[in-house]
Amino acid sequence: MDKVTPIDSPKRSRKRLPARSPSSVPSKREKQHWEKAIQAYELLLAGKSHSEIADILGISHVDDVWRLLTERFKYDAARLTDAERKDILGLELLRLGALQAAVWPSAMMGDPKSVDSVVRIIAARAKITGLEQVDPVVQKNLVLVMGDSEDDFIRSLKAASNDSTGSGD
Repeated sequence: MDKVTPIDSPKRSRKRLPARSPSSVPSKREKQHWEKAIQAYELLLAGKSHSEIADILGISHVDDVWRLLTERFKYDAARLTDAERKDILGLELLRLGALQAAVWPSAMMGDPKSVDSVVRIIAARAKITGLEQVDPVVQKNLVLVMGDSEDDFIRSLKAASNDSTGSGD
């Protein structure tokens, strides 16, 4: 099995295209690179795996397919407006809902693979909607102060602490 090389690894950076300014004219190599990235993206949307995409496009390493797709995603993400992001989020939520609806009946009948699928769909939905993030308000310790003021409460706590330890100030 091939060892996975991180995207930012200097070992594989020689295959990356240099960043260019928006006003510069892309080279033939850059055009070919982006055409391949677009093809890889379209194949991914068609349901092909990364290894299948590598075979179809004549790419020798699956890592290079990952890199192509990552560059394409970064390019797209940098140009999305808030409205477009919300539209994409809505579309992904609809897709997750359709997937969940498709496997829900068998999951409710106890099919282990379907149950696993539903759990993963729910986790994906929670992740993209931000529901999995910890709410700082809920996670804080709530302290109810009894008495006329906070200072009175602190003094009574100190007194109770001293009484329980047997030391006296």
